This record gives sequence, C-alpha cells and structure tokens, in this order.
Amino acid sequence: MLFTGKNLLIFHPGALGDGLLALPALRALKTTFPGHRLIWFGHKELGDVFVEAQEVSQSYSFDSLEFLAYRGTNASYQEKFLSLISRCDRAIGWLEDTDGLWQSWLEAVGIQNWILRSPHDTTLVNNHMVDRYVEILQPWLQTTQVPCDIESNENLTGPLVFPKLDSKRATFSIKEPLIVLHPGSGSLYKCASPGLWACIIKDLMRGQPKVKMCLVGGPADNDSLRNVQRLLAHLEYAILTETVLLQAAQYLQYAQIFIGHDSGLSHLAANLGIPSVLLFGPTDPAKWAPRGTHVTVLRKSCYCSGKASIASCTDKQCLSISPLEVLKRVEGVLCGEKAAVTYPTFECVDEAFTVSCLS
Repeated sequence: MLFTGKNLLIFHPGALGDGLLALPALRALKTTFPGHRLIWFGHKELGDVFVEAQEVSQSYSFDSLEFLAYRGTNASYQEKFLSLISRCDRAIGWLEDTDGLWQSWLEAVGIQNWILRSPHDTTLVNNHMVDRYVEILQPWLQTTQVPCDIESNENLTGPLVFPKLDSKRATFSIKEPLIVLHPGSGSLYKCASPGLWACIIKDLMRGQPKVKMCLVGGPADNDSLRNVQRLLAHLEYAILTETVLLQAAQYLQYAQIFIGHDSGLSHLAANLGIPSVLLFGPTDPAKWAPRGTHVTVLRKSCYCSGKASIASCTDKQCLSISPLEVLKRVEGVLCGEKAAVTYPTFECVDEAFTVSCLS
C-alpha cells in the first residue's frame, strides 16, 4: 500500500498486555499529531484490533523485522521496509537501541524526529507502565500541551470501541448474561491453582444456573484450561480458544464480568470497559494492573525476592485467595460497587455463592 501525507512509525516489541498498556500513549500521539497516520509494528493481532478500533491506521508484525539485524542480507525485504519508512517523518520505538541499529535505519531515510527508549529504562521516573510509556513521549508532548494526568483523561483512557460481532454470523453461541473466565496466563507463575478456579466456577453455577459461563484461553493456556476442566466434570459451560484476537475481543464485549490473572486477555477485557476481577501473583499491580474504576485487583503478600525465587516458589502465597473473597468481589462489581485494589504493601520484584445482580 502506498502511504502519502504524514505518517508516524511505532515500534513495540512487547506482548499483548504490554501493547495494551501503551494505548494511552498511542492516543497521546494522535492528539499531539492529528494530521499523522499511525503505523504499528508490534503484536500483529493486537495491531489488527487497533486498526478495527481506529486507534492506528495500519498494522504489521514486529517479528517480521528480524531481517533488519543483518544489514546487506534479505535485500528485497530491506528495500521494501526502507520504502515504507521513507514516507514517515516521525518514529517512536519503545525499545532499547544500545548498538544504534534502529537509529541507523531511521536516519538512512532521513527521519530526524525519533525517540528510541525502553519502558523498562531504570532512569524513568514513573512507576506504572502506562505512565512510563507516556513519559518516554515527553520530548514531543511538552510543547503540545497534552494533559499529563493520564489516569483521569478520558480521551486517553476510554475503552476500545469497535462493532460487536454479528451473532448471526458467529461461529459460537452468544448468550447473555455472560461471565468470562480466563484461568491461564502467558506465565504459569502468575496463575492461581486449578482448584481455586474450579471452586469459583462451581459456586457461580450453583448460585446462578441460568448464567452463561465461558472459559477463554490463548495459545499458552492449554495446560491451564485442561487442569481446570478436569475438575468440572459433568458441568455445562462454553470454551473459547483457538480464535483470532479480534474475534475474541468482539465476544468479550458481551460479558458482564471478566475474571482472570495478570494476562494479555485481562488487559484486553479491561480496555474494552468490561468489569473485571483480577487475581495477581508476584507481578506488582501498582505497575502492571489495568487501570479503571471497573477493575478490581486481588492479591496477598508476596515474599519472593527475585526471578529465581519466583520460579522456585511452590506455595504461591500471593495467590492464596479464597473463592469466597473472589465471589464477594464479583457480586460487588456486578452490583455497581466501586472497584478496589486489595493488595497489601510489599516488597517484590517485577517481572512483571449467589450473585444477586445477575438474577
């Protein structure tokens, strides 16, 4: 496709959840440069969601740029990439460029307005990842009067919006009311026990037998889903797996509540404005949790002091949350109570019943 006019390149090598944490920063860019089209190189399926929601104009996979590390090889791919970026006058890369590779490619086509900086840069001032993504943009935002209070700025933090899935063309049944549960995560250390999830689901079904339950999972969740399913014999519920992210997002829009971990799908549900109850493990919610009054975070004290400690942890004290506590939060969220973050102060590394309102 031939790009004309002003275009702004975005490079984001992170996973699904990381990309969604950058959404307010994308919107800050749109507000700052309203005449630019945003070209996304990142998580490809998330990019497709962003295109559908009109957050960016075009989407490409960041992984497709591997050839850039080997200048002089794959000449045809490099020529196409140079042709694309030569039509851009700005570029933001939320990544490290210690060897100057990315800078050299941008300067090769004359892009002078660029920012290349990782959101994990230890010199950044802010703690929450949303604020860190925006902080990196400050060389551009300082002169454009974009509001800095990101959390209270609805223009930057509002939900993703795109057409719901046409139920007549859907390959799965859509019924309401609907509770969506995601017992998995990209990392097993973030996951509560299958027994806890089975108790939550059984109690929800017992209290509200007419409510539709749906278990969702991504490519890394097969084992987590199977372990929960083994404990749900003879119970009726839906399962949504092996589907593209855009279709999953369209389905999630029908949910009255989402229950999950610190995962990409949890961030997606929260960014869709779905009331969410999230069980956090060793990752710090004050840095990684989705924001919003519709999001409730549950966790216990964490005593792990590094990646090795997290990897060897067997009791998962931080995820020792009772089913009753989860169910109380679910009922409270559905009844319109303000969401709450109920984790205690702690030192931890970052890696990273009856529900009357559904009657």
